[in-house]
Amino acid sequence: MKNKFLLVVLFIFIFGSFLSHAQDKKDGESRWEKFRAEKVSFLTEKLELTPTEAQKFWPVYNELEKSRWEAQKARRELEAKVHDVEDKNLSKKEIIQLTRDFSSSMEKEGLLYVKYNEEFLKILPPEKVLILYRSENEFRMHMIRKYRDRDKKDDK
Repeated sequence: MKNKFLLVVLFIFIFGSFLSHAQDKKDGESRWEKFRAEKVSFLTEKLELTPTEAQKFWPVYNELEKSRWEAQKARRELEAKVHDVEDKNLSKKEIIQLTRDFSSSMEKEGLLYVKYNEEFLKILPPEKVLILYRSENEFRMHMIRKYRDRDKKDDK
């Protein structure tokens, strides 16, 4: 009887943990979707895209975002290795390779911008490409202020 009770409690605990994790993942996806929708709206307004421009621009921009995300993820993994280098007793050769891998990851990210800049120039007037870059920075600052203000409200 006691074993059955413990088994039921354990099952409830494991099932509850699973549901909690699933909800956290769903909340994370929901936050990402809200962020993405806000960014699309922000950029669309700033760029004043015509329907034809928007139809051509968004698929290319989404490709850039995906490629940029993958490059940044790889760089963050390298940053973690660089951060932990003192704990790993790496040889000089391994450290040199790590520095090359790290600088190469930065170069890959830069080359993405070079490649997609040319793609954007095929779709948009050059003035709008500049507005895109300025607007991306404005959006980043907007989101930083928004979350900073939200955190201040939560602290009160």
